[in-house]
Amino acid sequence: MKLKINGKNIKAKEGMSVLEAARANGIDIPTLCSNDALKPYGACRMCIVEIEQGGRTTVEAACTFPAAEGMSVKTDSPRVVAGRKLVIELLLARCPNVKAVQDLAREYGVADSSADWGKDNEYCVLCGLCVRACNEVVGACAIQFAGRGADKKVDSPFHQSAEDCVACGSCAYVCPTGIIKKNDLAASATCSPEGAKQEGPKREILNWQVEYSLKVCTKCGNPFAPVQHLDKLSKQFNALPQFFNLCPSCREYITVDRDKCLGCGSCMENCPVGALELDDKGGYDKRAQVFEQNCMACHTCQIYCPVGAIS
Repeated sequence: MKLKINGKNIKAKEGMSVLEAARANGIDIPTLCSNDALKPYGACRMCIVEIEQGGRTTVEAACTFPAAEGMSVKTDSPRVVAGRKLVIELLLARCPNVKAVQDLAREYGVADSSADWGKDNEYCVLCGLCVRACNEVVGACAIQFAGRGADKKVDSPFHQSAEDCVACGSCAYVCPTGIIKKNDLAASATCSPEGAKQEGPKREILNWQVEYSLKVCTKCGNPFAPVQHLDKLSKQFNALPQFFNLCPSCREYITVDRDKCLGCGSCMENCPVGALELDDKGGYDKRAQVFEQNCMACHTCQIYCPVGAIS
């Protein structure tokens, strides 16, 4: 598709949003709630743009509005800048000490929010990135929005320990303000009148009141992931149990010796994740080919190879 952004003729692929089209062409549009791994949400309203289409001009969220043939987009018109400044003022009233908000305020020349609005000292901008990552990517559904209006917040069910949380840390990773606290403890202990009971390395996420043991790599001895998270992954992916005993740094991915390979297909038939197939060039010229992006380093194929071509 052909369209204009700030008077510049650009091309966009079918299905792209205005935000995706702009970024693909090196045009910056600010946002707080956008992440490539998540569906567009349009919560922060920082990405508003002015769109002229069919003789009509509207202000829309660039992350949710689809790019279309012949449309004209303005990312920095007076109307757009005024709208973003209002959003920043509201954010400054709610989260005056959040660095991401302060940076946007400096960029747009917003000194402060109106005194009539009062001041909160929140650190959550209600962008929803943590909720969406937990639901859409991890599939744990451990946290949600609670309340409405000024009382809206991200919380675990009934403000209790989030039983469905697997402590993967995705929520902390995507949070733009850093308010979600994920701590990895090298050692932990439970203290009681009988004394201190050592419990090994743990991960705690304070916001959701969870604390889980970390799996220790059987090769290097370093803790690398919560046991609950690995248990969830083991049910999702058809990999051998030993795959989850090694940290990513210690996993040894396979290589195929094409000179030894007979092209029998035994590795392909027994691969639990479909990471192997035969490169068939006709006749007897068949060799196993591994797709590294799919390989889980379980070495099941190595067990079934009759000639030791896989290592």
